[in-house]
Amino acid sequence: MQPNPPVAHTATVDSKGVHVTTASGKSRTYSGGEVITLTQVIDLAEGAATLCQSSTETCLKLVDESAELAADCDALIAEITEKGVGENLIGKCEHLKEQLDLQAAAAKQVHDQIQGGEEACRTASANAEVRHGAIFRAVADSPLTKPAERDFYNAR
Repeated sequence: MQPNPPVAHTATVDSKGVHVTTASGKSRTYSGGEVITLTQVIDLAEGAATLCQSSTETCLKLVDESAELAADCDALIAEITEKGVGENLIGKCEHLKEQLDLQAAAAKQVHDQIQGGEEACRTASANAEVRHGAIFRAVADSPLTKPAERDFYNAR
């Protein structure tokens, strides 16, 4: 079941704060501190998504490196078998190859899970931006926040 899509709120600013009206008609007044917290939540979600993206890239590199090392193990096993020496060495190489295959599978699984986390963070950020964007625009457009929104946020 898909969640309902985000619906934008309307907002106005006066000396008491930011007054928000939802699509269903409910009203609430946010202080400057609450508005800045919403901005920080959106920024944190975007930062987390970026971190997830770099982590997924690292996981893919690990999958590739594990596959390369497993191929090297296969080559070593073939070379040792060809020379007819080192039954223990062949066993160790086969065990190492199995461990590398397990590592590659685990890295792929972590990659898939982190990719889902990245998508969730980006969705949360986008939804918050859609829902609360009017609040930020109301603060930015209000004559009460000139010359800078920072003064509005700091005054509360």
